[in-house]
Amino acid sequence: MKILFLNGSPRKNGYTVNIMKCIERKINSKHCIEWIHAYDLRIRPCLSCLKCRPNKECLLPKDDAHMVWHKIHSADVLIIGSPTYFGNISGQLKLLIDRNLTAFESMPASGLEPPTPLQKGKKAVMVTTCNTPYPISELQNQAKGTLQAIEAIFKAGGYTIIGSIIGDGSPSKNEISLNIEEKAEFLAQLL
Repeated sequence: MKILFLNGSPRKNGYTVNIMKCIERKINSKHCIEWIHAYDLRIRPCLSCLKCRPNKECLLPKDDAHMVWHKIHSADVLIIGSPTYFGNISGQLKLLIDRNLTAFESMPASGLEPPTPLQKGKKAVMVTTCNTPYPISELQNQAKGTLQAIEAIFKAGGYTIIGSIIGDGSPSKNEISLNIEEKAEFLAQLL
């Protein structure tokens, strides 16, 4: 089974990535795991030309978004992680998703029919972190927008979302809590 981690954090040793690595450590070693760090990629912004609709792949000159498109298609499991940036996913992750819309759904050229999910039967996990410490983070529901954005991506693709992890109080965290470790192990067993 191929498991793809899409990291939307610019910090490769930050709290978001450390939670994702916690999931990775709990995954059975027989699976093939690959990481893509959105901030390492050279990606042009989507021009909303809609030419990807009948052709399935973006027609902009080749860049790293095209490589990611193929990796999304070949993965059996997709794990997306992003810090919460003003109630949403990071800008670089958003750019990557915008350019890879057709990896998740197929839209007929006419645009009159509903889109068709392209990743049905595949599993997905959501990870986000936020600055506000618990319980204030839950009272303000700080990570809600980020989870909604990632969920929209997965729903468009037809993924089965098996769960999510929210890491709050990220500036003060150097270690992963036992609660997050246990949730990571639980989610890894469901893959």
